[in-house]
Amino acid sequence: MPETHANESRLLIKGATVLTMDPALGDLTTGDILVVGDRISAVGSELSDPDAEVIDARGMIAIPGLIDTHMHAWQTPLKGLHASGWTFDDYQSRVFCLREHFGVEDIHDATLAGSVEMLDAGVTGVLDFCHNVMSPQHAEAALKAHRATGQRTLWAYGMLGDLDGSPEEDGWRLDHISALREETGDGGLLRIGMALASIERGSMGRIDKEIGLARELGMRMTLHQNPAGQIRALHEAGLLGPDIVPAHANAADDEELELIAACGGGISFTPECEFGGGRSMTVLNRAHRAGVTPSLGIDTPARVPIDLFAAMRLTFLLMRSVDAFDEREAGRYPLTRRPGIPLVEPRHMLEYATVNAARAIGLGDDLGRLAPGQLADIVLVDPEPYGVALGDPAAHVVLRTQPRDVDTVVVGGMVRKRAGRLTGLDRADAGAATRAVRERIFADAGSAPQGIAR
Repeated sequence: MPETHANESRLLIKGATVLTMDPALGDLTTGDILVVGDRISAVGSELSDPDAEVIDARGMIAIPGLIDTHMHAWQTPLKGLHASGWTFDDYQSRVFCLREHFGVEDIHDATLAGSVEMLDAGVTGVLDFCHNVMSPQHAEAALKAHRATGQRTLWAYGMLGDLDGSPEEDGWRLDHISALREETGDGGLLRIGMALASIERGSMGRIDKEIGLARELGMRMTLHQNPAGQIRALHEAGLLGPDIVPAHANAADDEELELIAACGGGISFTPECEFGGGRSMTVLNRAHRAGVTPSLGIDTPARVPIDLFAAMRLTFLLMRSVDAFDEREAGRYPLTRRPGIPLVEPRHMLEYATVNAARAIGLGDDLGRLAPGQLADIVLVDPEPYGVALGDPAAHVVLRTQPRDVDTVVVGGMVRKRAGRLTGLDRADAGAATRAVRERIFADAGSAPQGIAR
């Protein structure tokens, strides 16, 4: 356990139902969590500390902070713009085309608004895939916004340049990310990662160069994995590794999933965006069985709300649906329980959004569980006024919880939300930032898309 000092902040959460997500500790029906500094010092019953600030959590459910492993925070002001989208061209023509109209101030305000909304919804950590780094100043503005909110962030610097530009013109991104990495280092709430250029938009030689630099600098990576065969191509080029988190991967075949599992890797699944966009939903069942560690993301607020509870709920239902379809196709109906069928329970979804997600952002040894020595990212869910569901409390979290039920949010030992109210942050400021970005970008673009309220 890390050494503690008398002048460190101390917080004692009392009387919660504690879902530790730690196999050695299990669940505590009535438990306490003592936080000293930025880490959990003790988890148990009847803990006391006369110097600690006390949070009365009786009747609440304590869970590790949720972690979104694929989020484009810069698209927060574009809420709903892609709600009816179906094809990739829909996304390009209605959302991504606005990228070039985002100035430095817009990136800051959009990122700030997204980060505040995530914290309000119990998302203590995020892999922010920022593929709108049009200048060094854009990057620094996004980082400034994340620092201001105190969310735990792996900010993935987007290597994707001008869509019609030459890759050789983007060398400044490699230089800048090196400087930022040296500045931020490994510790603290904010770390720098790399969002690789899409393989289909560039050469494997370019991807090789990006991955080489990221590994030289010790950075985590992520990429959009859309067309079939790309995971195999990375493997054949000797580039695939557990430090790369492919997002989506719906087209991955079983052999590719086995390659990811063999290197200890995972994928980030964004259920609402992928399902709404007509993609295959079988990858999660296949990945889970292959030993890949799935995690979850929202992807873009331009399509769906910032709500990881909804993402867990839909993922559970989709995975059950895939199993049911296979059973019916095999002639096994009415459905009966067979070994390994159905594949998942609601608790698996919470594991995806905590334990697995912590691994995805490179903090698997320090985050994702409520246990002594772990970083103190904690969420308290209040089931009142209607009461907690019977049965597994993890099922209540996954199947019945909404962002409005998040009572308390702690990140690195700091209380960011308490009794349903953000501390040091303001929802109204986030909303104002969203409106300001809309005014600026739609003015720059010439007009707002049809039917869009600014």
